[in-house]
Amino acid sequence: MALPLYLLALIHAFLVNAADENETSAGRRAGWVSQPDGRGTFDILWSCLFTIFLCTWVSLHLNVPSPHETYRHQFSRKARWMLQGIMAPEFVLAFATGQKVEATRSVEDFKPLALPGEGRPKWTIRHGFYANMGGFVLRPRESAAFPINSKQLLWLIKRGYVDYPKLSAKEVWDKSKADGFQKSLTCLQTGWFIIQILGRWIQRLPVTTLEITTLSFVLCTLVMFTQWANKPLDVESPTIVASSKSIAEILIEAGSVASQPYKQTPLDFIDNLSPSWLTEVQPHLRFRTGPTMRPLPRFTNDRFPVIGAGPDAVFLFLFTMAYCGLHFVAWDFDFPTPLERSLWRAASIAIAACAFIFWVCETYQDGHRLGRWERWAAKLSTSKDGRINTMEKQRRNRRFIPVWEVIIMTPVTIVYTIARTYIVIEAFLCQRSLPMRAFETVQWSQYLPHF
Repeated sequence: MALPLYLLALIHAFLVNAADENETSAGRRAGWVSQPDGRGTFDILWSCLFTIFLCTWVSLHLNVPSPHETYRHQFSRKARWMLQGIMAPEFVLAFATGQKVEATRSVEDFKPLALPGEGRPKWTIRHGFYANMGGFVLRPRESAAFPINSKQLLWLIKRGYVDYPKLSAKEVWDKSKADGFQKSLTCLQTGWFIIQILGRWIQRLPVTTLEITTLSFVLCTLVMFTQWANKPLDVESPTIVASSKSIAEILIEAGSVASQPYKQTPLDFIDNLSPSWLTEVQPHLRFRTGPTMRPLPRFTNDRFPVIGAGPDAVFLFLFTMAYCGLHFVAWDFDFPTPLERSLWRAASIAIAACAFIFWVCETYQDGHRLGRWERWAAKLSTSKDGRINTMEKQRRNRRFIPVWEVIIMTPVTIVYTIARTYIVIEAFLCQRSLPMRAFETVQWSQYLPHF
């Protein structure tokens, strides 16, 4: 551990010394700059840090916490996800998109059950979000209660184990703690930040690397708001779904498909909530795992999204590559030293390349998870139904995260982490020496209200 810290200190000392040697040029200002006639170092830092905080904190829509979970645990979890949003906002966006896709699928699945004549409210995307975030908790007879998602709830309703929830979309939304003031404040600040960047670009004033990095958070936040627009925020009290049957009776009646021991909840044979970083990946890495109770007392927030090949997947891919490409805007920026410019360029290329490799691997594996490749192969094949049944059985028994993907993604993840860490750190290090014109304000900016 001491060696990496020593190397970081050595590199930092080198960069600082190199910057001191370059300060003789007339076009730069080093150190802390006050703001008597223009914007200063504090103005840049405050605007960016305040915007980043709003983007990474307010935009998070986490799942329902465990019963009797303390506020400290909930705050700690949200803080960790905020850090995740800073280090890799595009991955948080991928989770949000995956949750939206799953909620949308549930609407189609529940359509045959939503019969107005029987007093059943229409199942909406809000219901889908609410179910998949742990909003419904099954309480079987003489068995421990546990959360169920939309697929598991649908299976139970079809077989008469539970009643259709008499919960309207409005009642679902009433459980949300959505703070209109916070979201309005975030939209105002991010809108003002975008106007500032556009104004500087129009008047050909320098934009700092910290502002470019902040702009990437802003764009991710705006898209996350749209993906999570129908997901209730900070729900604490789930809806209890009672059953007159015990879990043992349900499993026996389900037959051989429910004969295997469960890993997450007794209804794993319907949907095993895979894969999750906390419950499946971290145990293999010997890291501290997530909820240890079984059945799971809550749904983890890190279930890898199964998005499919629809418009949402195409949009997410294009936006992710655009987000990575945004760092190339600083390709010819005036960095304190040539070395820092070269490292920024290398890190930008690495982030874009790692994201592309990740998408290629996940698209291929996602096709197996959903059985897409098997269905395509069946359409091209002239064999009988037995061949199709064999392929379906192989798909069910296939590992959700195969060994080959782990081998490829491990170095990709390491490279991405190093590159992303450098981008975040360098965005702040560049503030020690900026071009003189970076401290000039847009001529009309001081007449607009902002935070």
